[in-house]
Amino acid sequence: MLGSPEEEMLVRHDLKVAEKDHQENLERAREATQLGNEIRDAYLQNKALGRDEVKKLERLEKITRKIRSEAGGSDGDVVLENPPAQIEPALSRMAEISDKLRNGVEKTPRQVISASVIERANELLEIIRYIRSLTR
Repeated sequence: MLGSPEEEMLVRHDLKVAEKDHQENLERAREATQLGNEIRDAYLQNKALGRDEVKKLERLEKITRKIRSEAGGSDGDVVLENPPAQIEPALSRMAEISDKLRNGVEKTPRQVISASVIERANELLEIIRYIRSLTR
């Protein structure tokens, strides 16, 4: 038996909102990959992180936190395994992790809490913190 027209409208509205949120999360994940690659490439070209790259790093951190939150995660203690000793490999790893995060978000249905997306987001946040420590 179907519900009242009002209930059906509410359900349709909730589905539209959930789909919109999912699309925004997909866009964030794509932006994360783009930022990770841009930061790495700029460093490879200039052998330094400029002010623009530092801002992009901050943006990457912000959207990664949002992706993690949307996936059902929260701040957790993550220890970066085998941290690179130099910034260049750290930036390459950051770009690689941001791409894995994007893949995870794209493959995860919107109604699923993904432990792997949360794990990738935490790993990415930790490498960002590590890169910041290397650039100070």
